[in-house]
Amino acid sequence: MWESIVTLSEDKQKVVAKLQSGFVVDAVFDPKGLPEVLKTLEVTDYFLIEDEVLRFVNLAKEGKGEAYEGVVIAEVRNASATVEVTTDEMLASIIVTGAYKGRGLRGNEIVHCLAQAHITKGINKLALKKVLLMSNQLKPGEQFTQAVAQGKQATKGKDAQFIPLVKDVSKQVLKPRSKDSGKLDMRDLGQTITVGENDEVMKRIPATKGQAGFTVQGRIIPPLPGKDSLLKAGKGTHISSEDPNVLVATNSGLPIIKEKSIEVDNALCLNSVGVGTGHVKFKGNVFVSGDIESGMVVKASGSVTVGGFIESAEVQAQGDITVGKGIIGHTVSDGQPKSCKVFTKGNITASYAQFSELQAGQDIQLSVHSMSNDIRCGHDLLVMDTMKKHGTLSGGEAKVGGSIKCVLLGVEGDTATKVHAFAKYDSYKQKIVALKDAYKQAQAATMEVIRKELEFKKKPKAERTEEEQRSIEEMKIQNSQALDAGQSQLELLEMDFEEHLQNCNIEAFDKVYTRVSVQFGDEVVTTKRTHGGSVFSFNQYEIQCSFKMDDEDVAV
Repeated sequence: MWESIVTLSEDKQKVVAKLQSGFVVDAVFDPKGLPEVLKTLEVTDYFLIEDEVLRFVNLAKEGKGEAYEGVVIAEVRNASATVEVTTDEMLASIIVTGAYKGRGLRGNEIVHCLAQAHITKGINKLALKKVLLMSNQLKPGEQFTQAVAQGKQATKGKDAQFIPLVKDVSKQVLKPRSKDSGKLDMRDLGQTITVGENDEVMKRIPATKGQAGFTVQGRIIPPLPGKDSLLKAGKGTHISSEDPNVLVATNSGLPIIKEKSIEVDNALCLNSVGVGTGHVKFKGNVFVSGDIESGMVVKASGSVTVGGFIESAEVQAQGDITVGKGIIGHTVSDGQPKSCKVFTKGNITASYAQFSELQAGQDIQLSVHSMSNDIRCGHDLLVMDTMKKHGTLSGGEAKVGGSIKCVLLGVEGDTATKVHAFAKYDSYKQKIVALKDAYKQAQAATMEVIRKELEFKKKPKAERTEEEQRSIEEMKIQNSQALDAGQSQLELLEMDFEEHLQNCNIEAFDKVYTRVSVQFGDEVVTTKRTHGGSVFSFNQYEIQCSFKMDDEDVAV
């Protein structure tokens, strides 16, 4: 039936369904036979307008006049394009639909398409060429999506930078220098880092505003400016009168790099400390390129840097103590004080230490070994090099506020080694108990105020005084603040305690020998055999040990 209804227009651009005059379709007329007729007409690659096909079928069944006038049910269509923009307007893509017997896209059509979608920024010309190419290669109705424009995020401004113009003393590596002959001069450990008066010591680079971004539709994205900070004059330095972004040394001395500033301390530089110099007591930093000899005393309000050894001497500092070689004492009888004492509120760093007493407010780091020392430090004890190949903690006693890490723990034979980590455990527990008691007292005081308030309200209004009411209100406010502060302090302390409990372990990366006493709080365990790498931790009830498997642990 469709073969007598469907015809191709003269220009071959449209397929028209039209009933001939006087022709009537039956009640079962439907679109089923249409595809075969379209195939016969060789128009299967035309765009079939399915809604119009159904409309024509209904018109024909009803005998409406429009069915006899003709309805376009298929047509030639050129490739089409639509623009899709992401919600943040940062990416625009063109969706190309393949032509139905028609031609591909033209350049002006793509430009018009982009203009309608208000795409003005970040357009990629190569992507547009690809769209043109693909529009001629797609099958009828096939779709292809190509990103053609991309926005640019705003670039955050850089924070103000503070560039030291001097080397960092704390990072200076003291090592023997080569002579002209090629041999090492063990006494020449390099030049001391010092600055002279009016030397530039730090430069400030101001913060930048950043760079604005844009969306594909041309909306400007304002940048986030960098954080700006001013250069600060420290001890022994001042802001340059010629350039406010330059810090200048007021006097000569040893530069200490700080955040946003540099301090220039008076530095005492000595080749060695011995009978020729006498004891040294200095307000500032002390730099000894050689050794501190036996029996000498060095005290400094700043840091102490020693290029060689500290041998059976006493060294005290408020800042860090850095030793290029070793800290050496000699053996003494049990109960006798150590012959070599090194005390500081900062860090102690050395290659090794033996038969000495070391105390540091912060960390102690020895890269080779610690042998028969009495050690106390507020934070961590590390006895190992950066590669974790060397580092033996043997003999003596170490009591540290944080964790202990070494490669080998203990020593073969009968020498006992005692290690006590998280030494602040009891102090934490006492503080927590005290805060809990204070919180309970604050709760009790609050209940007392509530009781007074209830009694006050039971009184006849004539007997109530404004002074009494004001006093109750003030007590309520004070107790509420005390409760909130107490709860906050308790929560923070408990969180800090849990974090320390989790992190303050004793770890030996390679081996643990016999007669090593491990202590946390009041709990102590002593090793009775040699183990591989091990980690000792504490859960408030018992010391837990996890050992790496070694040959001795595997049953045959």
